[in-house]
Amino acid sequence: MPASSGSSTESESTDPLLVELKKKMANVDGIGEAANKWRDDHKLGNLVAQVYGSACDAHAAMAPFNAFSRGSGEKTGGITKDEHIEGLGDEAWLLVRVSGTRVTYHWRRDNLVLEAHVDCFGYCPGDVDAATRVWVDGIDTEARDGS
Repeated sequence: MPASSGSSTESESTDPLLVELKKKMANVDGIGEAANKWRDDHKLGNLVAQVYGSACDAHAAMAPFNAFSRGSGEKTGGITKDEHIEGLGDEAWLLVRVSGTRVTYHWRRDNLVLEAHVDCFGYCPGDVDAATRVWVDGIDTEARDGS
């Protein structure tokens, strides 16, 4: 269940990354997802929450989901940071693209998989991944507390 699923164009896509993601996710029990976007004069933010049938299914989704984001990052300008991170849910991962102007966090809380992404297109803070991490920590606190 990729974060961008939903439109008929995407479901019929021949993009090799999307085709591979769908193949790897075929046996994962996805229950549903919700997404929200915000934008200001300099940044676009996107949050996606995906709910799976079990923590095991959510765990199984993480590697293909990360591989999809990694492949997309390589196609759209390169990756400057790709690493597992501590202190954020389970299996937390950070990807920074295009000289630090695009940041993606993926992490899991039990059967919930979250993605927070920020894309700077105007003024971008010097350390956008640290600024994004503050937002991500707030999201994780709400997910952990069941808010």
